[in-house]
Amino acid sequence: MPRRPSFESLQASLKRLSLEEKQQTLEWLAQQIKTETEAEKLVPPTGAGDSSRIAIVEQQHYEGKTYQLEKRRCGKEGCVCLDGKVSEVGHGPYWYAYWRESGKLKNMYVGKRAPWETLNHKRQSVQAYNS
Repeated sequence: MPRRPSFESLQASLKRLSLEEKQQTLEWLAQQIKTETEAEKLVPPTGAGDSSRIAIVEQQHYEGKTYQLEKRRCGKEGCVCLDGKVSEVGHGPYWYAYWRESGKLKNMYVGKRAPWETLNHKRQSVQAYNS
């Protein structure tokens, strides 16, 4: 993941923008804040639900959905995932997507790679092939 610039360097960059560019940036930032605020409402709080079966490793907001990297217990009798903390013995971690449709919380298994990682991986493969 790329290194984040410091807040001070971000402020310095913003000061160099024209008034029109600052207004565009403000509108863009307001939209980003709205999207992330709405995305936070998509997924129940970390402590909600059956926390003995799921451990959330990481959470990201991407393209209007909330993605969680989770370790899970399968529930099969005799499986090693049943002994100990789910964060230590659970299967995974795997990415799951969460969003709301018609007021209902929906989710979908994504896999080992997050969608933004998959896109980067595909781009690199195409670039390597074309080289």
